[in-house]
Amino acid sequence: LYIVSSDKNDRLDPSLVVGSVKLHKFQPSGTVIWTMVGKDREHWVDTKLGFCSCKGYYYRTLSDGRKCYHLTYVELAIEKQQFTTIEFHDSERMFFLGGLISDLKNSLLYT
Repeated sequence: LYIVSSDKNDRLDPSLVVGSVKLHKFQPSGTVIWTMVGKDREHWVDTKLGFCSCKGYYYRTLSDGRKCYHLTYVELAIEKQQFTTIEFHDSERMFFLGGLISDLKNSLLYT
C-alpha cells in the first residue's frame, strides 16, 4: 500500500506512520498538540492550520501548496484512529512546549 501525495511522482512509505504519530493531550484543559517523528526528528503538526514545523513545509507547502508528508500522515492517522496518545497534566504544558520550541529552533538553525 502506498499513499500518493498531490505529486504523482512523490510516493510516501506508509511504514513511516506506524507508531510515529503522537497526540499529546493536556488535562483538564483538553489542549492537544500533534507531533510526528519524521526521517530525522520530531515535527509539530497542526492539521487545522495546515502547518508543519518541517523544512519541507516552508520550501514546498508555502511555495506551491503541496502538503509535506508529515501533514498527510497525521491526517491519515487521525482518520484511521492510528496514533499514540500521551496524556499530560496542564501544569506540564509549558515544560513540553519549551522542549518542543527548543528542538525546533535547533533544527532550523543547525541543519
